[in-house]
Amino acid sequence: MRVPYIDIHTHDRDKQDDVLSLQNCIVSKDHFPSTICSVGIHPWYIDNDFDTQYQISETYAASENVLAIGECGLDKLTETKWEKQIRCFELQIQLANIVGKPIIIHCVRAYQETFQVLLQQKVAVPVIFHGFNKNTALAQSALKKGYLISLGADILFGSKNNLINNLPLEKVFLETDDKSISIVDIYTYFCAARKISMDQLRNQLAQNFQNVFKYSYL
Repeated sequence: MRVPYIDIHTHDRDKQDDVLSLQNCIVSKDHFPSTICSVGIHPWYIDNDFDTQYQISETYAASENVLAIGECGLDKLTETKWEKQIRCFELQIQLANIVGKPIIIHCVRAYQETFQVLLQQKVAVPVIFHGFNKNTALAQSALKKGYLISLGADILFGSKNNLINNLPLEKVFLETDDKSISIVDIYTYFCAARKISMDQLRNQLAQNFQNVFKYSYL
């Protein structure tokens, strides 16, 4: 089998040839898929009955097709109360530690707070900051803590070339998130900016996926 393109975070449920996609499932909002996925309680969608919502997430998290917990995290632009976001995030870090699966982070204007909660909760699984579109210095700060970075469609605007060229390839993922764009286009741009071959990038990201998510596509 040829090494697939890896899309580690997508809301698109259409299957594409030659692409291995990790579907995002927001607990209590999205239908739980039968394909490989991540499951989490998004800070935008924390239910009033949070205890029940969290119990559902616990049930989902134990499923074999669930490879990661998330997306979850902190967002200073949502109307969800901050204390509620913190509690929800803390519990999902604990859940990720219990089930031994990576955690996919949603973070908006709250990186230092997110770093602090991850440290306080003693996160013991791989941490991926999805849709990262900040500067190289912040990326380096996350990398020094042992975290990983996933880049999305924002790189296509040309303002993240310095970031692309300063990330260690073994700490990188690519994703489409909720954008109507092909993951192949994101791979192609990354290769052009980094001046590496498509085969090199495909092989490295496939290896990253196996290392972090413990999943073999063969």
